[in-house]
Order: sequence, then C-alpha cells, then structure tokens
Amino acid sequence: MAGLAISNLARRAARTLLTVLGIALAVGTAVALLALARGVAESIGRGLDEIGAEFVVAPKNATGVLSARLPEAIGAKIASMDGVEAVSGELYAFTVREDQSILVGGWSRDIAGWSRTPLLSGRLPDPNRREILIGDILAEGLGLQPGDEIDLFDETFDIVGVTGYATAMNRSMAIMPLAAMQRAALREGQVSFFTVRLKAELDDAARARLRAEIARDLPVVVSDTQEVLDQDMNYEILEAISSAVSLVALVSGAVSLLATLLISVQERTREIGMMAAIGWSDGRIVALIVIEGTLIGLAGCTLGVVLGVLASGLFDSLPAIGGFVTFTPRAGDIALPLLFAVPLCAAGAAYPAWRAARLMPADALRRA
Repeated sequence: MAGLAISNLARRAARTLLTVLGIALAVGTAVALLALARGVAESIGRGLDEIGAEFVVAPKNATGVLSARLPEAIGAKIASMDGVEAVSGELYAFTVREDQSILVGGWSRDIAGWSRTPLLSGRLPDPNRREILIGDILAEGLGLQPGDEIDLFDETFDIVGVTGYATAMNRSMAIMPLAAMQRAALREGQVSFFTVRLKAELDDAARARLRAEIARDLPVVVSDTQEVLDQDMNYEILEAISSAVSLVALVSGAVSLLATLLISVQERTREIGMMAAIGWSDGRIVALIVIEGTLIGLAGCTLGVVLGVLASGLFDSLPAIGGFVTFTPRAGDIALPLLFAVPLCAAGAAYPAWRAARLMPADALRRA
C-alpha cells in the first residue's frame, strides 16, 4: 500500500512537491514563532541572572517590564528589610542612533555590584561624569572602543569600557550610572524595576518569606528572574500572536493538502472504480488515500522543521533581532507544531478518502 501511494504521488510530482512545500512553510513558521516567543522570555531572564539579580521587584499591572516605572525611593525600603544584601534601581529605555535601536540601562549599584561587571577592556564609569559602558556586540556593530564617544538621547557620552557578558541582551546593551540615565531619559527619580540580591545564608523558606514581605508591604510584584515576564502584557500579546499565526499557518497547510488530494481523487475516478470493481474494499481504498496524505504530511513536517531551524539561525544573525534575543528551537517548539500538523494532515485526507470510497464502480467507470 505504501509503495502504491508513493507511486501515485510520484506521478504528480510537481503538485506533490508544492503541497509538501506549503505544509513545510506552515510548520517552519510555527516552529520559528514559538521559538521566538520562548526566546524573548529566556533571554531577559538569563540576562537578569547574569547581572546578579535574585528577585525582580516591578510595579503591579505593568504593561511591559522594560517600560515599567517605579519611584526610586522604594529601593531604600527594600534595602532596609532583613535578609537583603543589596538593591539596585534599574532604568531601561530604547533610543535610536543612525536608524538602529539601542537598549540603554542605568544602574544604581553599589561598588560590589559594579565590580561584578565583566570588562573586556577599559574601566568602570565614573557616576559624576558622562561615561558609559557598551556590550561587545554593540561595540563591534558600531565600530567603537574605549576612548570614543557615542550620542544617546541627544547627548554625548564617553565610552570608557566594553563589557563581556554572555547573553545577547547584555552584549548589545549600553550601561551607565542610574543618575545619568535618569537625566538623559527625562526620568528623574524613576526606575523600571529593582533587582535584589539576598544574603547568602538565607535558606529557601527565608527567601520565600522575604519575597512575600516585599510584595505585602509595597505596591509591587516580586518575581524570580525566569518569572519576570509573567506580568508583562507585551509578552502575553507576543505569545498570543505567535500561537494564532502558527495555528492559521498549520490549518492553511492542511487545507492545501485537502485540495491536492481532492483533485487527485477526481482525476483518478476511473482508477478508483477499477480498484473497487476487482474487489478492493472501501476500507482499503480509504487507507490508500490516507496513506498518501500522511506521506505528504510527514514529508512537509520534516522539511518544515529544517526550515524552522534555519529561519531561527537567520533571525539570530540579524542585529535587530539577534542582538537582543537568542532563540534556538527546542524539542517542545518542534513537537507542538508536529502534534497539530500530523493529525491535521490526516484530517485533510479524510474527506477525499470518503469521496473515493463512495464511488460506485459502474458510476466511476462510466463517469471516466
């Protein structure tokens, strides 16, 4: 049966190939979009982990993590709580330089916090001067190094160091002291959120109590770094759009398969009638059509996974995307589209198979 199905598909190679490509594009789109949505969350979470944050304190009902705003004075209240080792108010904003968006962060870290900054070259910025650090990817992309100047927020800053972080977001970010960032971004007295470092001797129970205490006493949400986007409306919208577009793409692929098999059944009316006339049962005829649809679906899904992985690598290499988000499809990003695509392909073959089984041998031969 499989050999006959392959032979039938090979006889109409161009149509089969186009259908396979349609399904592949649908699956590849789904794989890449799901990887992108997950990669946004992971990139921000890993970036915060890398700069030493254990808790992230953000405003309640903030529409976006980076666009959120809190009074800087709240930091002193958090720092006074038992078990807190250090608190850093952090302000983030995007600015445009020569048609390129640059993420800029301002930190109010203590000396110990700034000393953890990995420098590839140069030194740490002086909080009393217009000095800034830039990530190595940003430095390479702009052709800058310590000693050069950069215009951000319509102001000129001296580049005094290049950072060597590991995550894409931090490697493409410019960093300056919080006070300088507040002045440049016109956000005096404001931060996007606070990162909190806890004392090493705290056990899990004490950490949980401290987290609950911060959330109880202040109008904020306290999250682990990997949970930081749970309250982010922008991320929820991105997830919803990715899922919706993926579903539409997969359904479109199934419809393309249905149309191809339906035309194939109509063209093979005489052939199917002869099969029935020589004793093929309805179940066997249905099985043949379904096998053809499943083979096309499997070929399309396999090619789609390859295209999705390649597309992810391509997006990773684009500065506008890969500079902030590193996303590589994982097993879940691949498995989810396949769990939808394969049943959809089988469903797309069901109606043509039913049509074929309903053909009476005499009618089929006479119509042909």
